[in-house]
Amino acid sequence: MSASAILKLQAAGFSVEQVTALAELIDSQASRKSDLLEVEHHLETRINDVEHRLETKIDDVEHRLEAKIDEVEHRLEAKIDEVEHRLEARIIGVETKIAESKIDMIKWMVGLLLAQTGLLLGGLKLFLH
Repeated sequence: MSASAILKLQAAGFSVEQVTALAELIDSQASRKSDLLEVEHHLETRINDVEHRLETKIDDVEHRLEAKIDEVEHRLEAKIDEVEHRLEARIIGVETKIAESKIDMIKWMVGLLLAQTGLLLGGLKLFLH
């Protein structure tokens, strides 16, 4: 409290004790405000530290998860390639079997055609004689 404020209070009829008590009250309020500002600064510093720590942890987790995702992606791509090659080999095997079956069927058809022709010619020979 300033000296001019004290003089004004005494001129208004305040006793020295009252002015002293009021000055002490104002001083304690000012120190409380200073304490609050100090606590506020301390809390802001702690909040910033925690925020930085958590951002660092989040970045670390993000990098680890990205690495795991890449690993899983590569492993699955390799499995897909393996399955694709196996299926292609099986398809080639099935196509080969179909081609072989076609050849066998043609052989049988030619054989049966020749046998039929032989039977027809033999039958005609019997009827003509």
